[in-house]
Amino acid sequence: MKILLYVLALLFASISLTLLALHNPGYLLITRAPWSIEMPLTLFVIIVFGAILAFYVIGHLVFRLWNMPRDVARWRLLRHTRRAQEALRDGLLQLMEGNWLKAEKRLLSDLRYSQAPLINYLAAACAAQGQGSYEKRDEYLSLSQQSAPDHTLAVGMMQTHLHYNAHQYEQALAILSQLRVQEPTRPQVLKLLAEVYRALRDWASLASLLPDLRRYKALTATELDALELETHRELLLLSLPSGSVEVLESAWQFVPKALRAHPALTDIYARHLINQNEMDKAEALLVTGIRKKWNENLVYLYGKVASSDPRRQLETAEAWLPEHADSAPLLLTLGRLALMNGIKTKARDYLERSAAQGRLPDAYAELGALMEQNGQLDEARECYRKGLQISREAPCGNGVPQGLEAGIAPRQAVNP
Repeated sequence: MKILLYVLALLFASISLTLLALHNPGYLLITRAPWSIEMPLTLFVIIVFGAILAFYVIGHLVFRLWNMPRDVARWRLLRHTRRAQEALRDGLLQLMEGNWLKAEKRLLSDLRYSQAPLINYLAAACAAQGQGSYEKRDEYLSLSQQSAPDHTLAVGMMQTHLHYNAHQYEQALAILSQLRVQEPTRPQVLKLLAEVYRALRDWASLASLLPDLRRYKALTATELDALELETHRELLLLSLPSGSVEVLESAWQFVPKALRAHPALTDIYARHLINQNEMDKAEALLVTGIRKKWNENLVYLYGKVASSDPRRQLETAEAWLPEHADSAPLLLTLGRLALMNGIKTKARDYLERSAAQGRLPDAYAELGALMEQNGQLDEARECYRKGLQISREAPCGNGVPQGLEAGIAPRQAVNP
């Protein structure tokens, strides 16, 4: 619409000027002895306008010819830059599709004209690792650092991810240690460092990292709770030689108070106490844990404790029977405690009731041993056979029913 208005206005002005020139063309006289020039004023105006236009056109052509080398160079650079952008785009697409070789070639083509060579080199390093060429990967990572020395964090994080995915955890840890000095509060650095510690099973270092993970919100609250539980569980699972009660107590005190009541950690600590022959401490710990929250792992382990007062221990376990009469681990524990007290008749009754549920190899083993002592060899062999059969069928062959073995399912690693 605006163009139409401009055309109409120009046409109107042209017609007006033409009519004015026809009505009064004017007169121009230029004299300089011995010559004189006479012409209409309108013709003079047209000649002057034409001269100005011709001067402008000639000047413009001369200017363009003079700057032609620069314009050609600029055009070529623009063309190469466009091609470099297309190569980067195509290379990234090939990388996402898993075409490592094609991706590497496209990412490196027209690289000198790329406006962001750092991205090209980092993506090429990923493509090289996809092909299993770690030397080329490291070369591209070095070139990326040289191309952008101010982006050490980006290069370092990519190096760490690549080393982690290649299971080169020591190299990843070395880089992350440097990055943590530069960026001590960066959540991404702390999160990846936690995964590397976990992969290396360096639980002590991971435990010292947990406060920073929580402070800077590197993981969600649920992930942090699971990681903290797993970390202290693995620390407690470390084997201890005989006579290491003080070391065991120090390890237990290192566990946060909120986690000490967790059945999995209580189970591990109690097993260590039993191995260290701290039976009364183990018995008190298990009773406290079971009273807080019923757990058949702890109940099963309670039958392994030989406290200084087995009679009181049996009475304590029998007090749980009215509410948990169908608990096979509790019946097994009662049978064992009855044997500790020398009450074989009661022990046999408890063990038979536990074995009748058919899921505890230990129940058959204890019952078979009791029958063997009584001279019932055929019955004892049958019990041993059934217990062995259950042990072969069940994932756990230590007498604990499936799903009751103390432990925590491994936390899924976060993809860096």
